[in-house]
Amino acid sequence: MPTPDRDDTGEPTDGSTDHQPPDDQPTCPYCESTDVTLESAFGSEISKSQYYCRNCRTMFERLKYDGERPDTGR
Repeated sequence: MPTPDRDDTGEPTDGSTDHQPPDDQPTCPYCESTDVTLESAFGSEISKSQYYCRNCRTMFERLKYDGERPDTGR
């Protein structure tokens, strides 16, 4: 059911997206560069992703959900 700020599919009506905020760009924890690439969707745990920093040439892991509970469809 649509609400004033959502359409009938649940998406925001203002054109924004809830899926990934603009400031959600991964940054390297060692050199703070944003020049990183996703190396693997799964890291040492299923809740982590592996990234590679092109600036300092270091691999690092990042939590996928950052504390938000993912929709499991249940």
